[in-house]
Amino acid sequence: MDVVIYVRWSSAEQGKGSTLKRQEGECRRYAAVRGWNVVDMIVDDGVSAFRGQNSLQGGLSKFIADMEAGLHPSGIVLLVEKLDRLSRQNVRAVVSWVLRITELGVVICTVEDGRQYDADNMDMVAVIEVAVKAGVGNLESVHKSDRVGAAWAEKRERLRQGDRTVMTRRAPGWLTVEGSPPAFVVIKDRAETVRRIFEWTAAGLGKNLIARNLNLEGVAPFGRANGWHASYIQKILSSPAVLGEFQPGKKPKGGTRTADGDPIPDYYPPIIDADLRARALASMAGRSRIVMGRGRRLPNLFGGLAKCECGARMTFRAKGAKVRANGDVVREDYLVCDAYQRGRGCRNLNHFNYEIVERCVLDAVLAQAIQDRHFEAPAEARRIEIEIADRSRVLARARERADNAMELASESKRPEPRALYHRLVAEADAEEAAIALLRNQLVAARGAVPPAEHARRIELLRGGMTSDDESERLAARMKIMGALHDLVSTMVFSRRSRLVGLELKNEAYVVVHPYGEGITAGYVADRLRDDEQSG
Repeated sequence: MDVVIYVRWSSAEQGKGSTLKRQEGECRRYAAVRGWNVVDMIVDDGVSAFRGQNSLQGGLSKFIADMEAGLHPSGIVLLVEKLDRLSRQNVRAVVSWVLRITELGVVICTVEDGRQYDADNMDMVAVIEVAVKAGVGNLESVHKSDRVGAAWAEKRERLRQGDRTVMTRRAPGWLTVEGSPPAFVVIKDRAETVRRIFEWTAAGLGKNLIARNLNLEGVAPFGRANGWHASYIQKILSSPAVLGEFQPGKKPKGGTRTADGDPIPDYYPPIIDADLRARALASMAGRSRIVMGRGRRLPNLFGGLAKCECGARMTFRAKGAKVRANGDVVREDYLVCDAYQRGRGCRNLNHFNYEIVERCVLDAVLAQAIQDRHFEAPAEARRIEIEIADRSRVLARARERADNAMELASESKRPEPRALYHRLVAEADAEEAAIALLRNQLVAARGAVPPAEHARRIELLRGGMTSDDESERLAARMKIMGALHDLVSTMVFSRRSRLVGLELKNEAYVVVHPYGEGITAGYVADRLRDDEQSG
């Protein structure tokens, strides 16, 4: 008789113990005594049966789907330690489920009491037996859930009152719990990996590229995963634990975890500063704002910033290219008040030519918006740092060997040690020169250059916005969009004056006149001056 063993446990903590070995061992011994042939084993690791999660998306659900597809023969045995490994749902759900899969031809066998349930013996007695077992299992889960929930509620309340005692040995992947009383300890190499993830993100790298870089570098993943995945990068980036905060939550057994109250500060050791996290999240938000038009133009740099004086957003309307009488090709793209378009009471009927608005805004604030950090290349900087460290070790060895050769030459008066000394000195000089060059490259990779060079690269970046190369054009517009969103809080489009006021995050206020040819742009020290012109 062919047998499929089913093993399940509810939590990751259980998986670290002996539950797999125990359940598998009992099932295999049971099958061996009866001469049954074990053809497969299904393991649902950390999957709850309280809400039937395993029968919906675990390995058990796949087994049932395979039965429905005829991939297993009728009469195959599903062997489990006890019935509640299959389900801890309420009585009606369990009885219905057992009747359904036995009708498919599955024979359920429980090691605990040696019972078998199949389509032929599911009489009233068997149904009552299954119902009693289901009721006991479900009631046990309910009581356990209530007890655990009450204990965690008490722990959360203590945290809110200022108690910072470690609540559980579960910790973020870059921390471990040691000592008595227990305390969080930073795993230094993992914390450094997390910092690099945030630095890369702040510099504009996406989750998939970061995961790829870590895998190519051979950086070990946290936990049991087979390499780094974009989903885990996202989990790290969205975790308040990197700042030392703990977000209390509630998770019904078999349900989804939800936040319970505000994050609690100073629970974990922080491993990055708030500024780095803010820059990384801003970079992520900037990428999420990107809407690719035809030809990947990233047409609107001002999404989320541009607002009408009525408070409504300014909608980007693309009407395509138009040929003027003189043969020039221009784009008929406009920013229009969304409330005006939808007849929601705004009278700002102005259609602001997008190309002119963009040119005026960049003329006015681009030099201030683009900072050295916008030209950072974290991956390249990291590569250079590693090469500098490697060459520094080679240099130290060369110098040590040269000193030894000089000492030997002085003692022996022979030409060979002297020749070796000169060769080693030449090697050391070459390493020193290479290291000096690398240090200059590292400064550039970190984005720091003299003011004149910075101005030149801003000019090149702006020129890249109209490049014939699609990738270069998109990269330039992405970088400029991110810089603008770092600097500008909001852009207000005036109905009467047709001016655009830019409120900057450094509390400055800039006015541009994009109507007509849009040649007027400048700073206004007192915002009221623009308000008076508009009134």
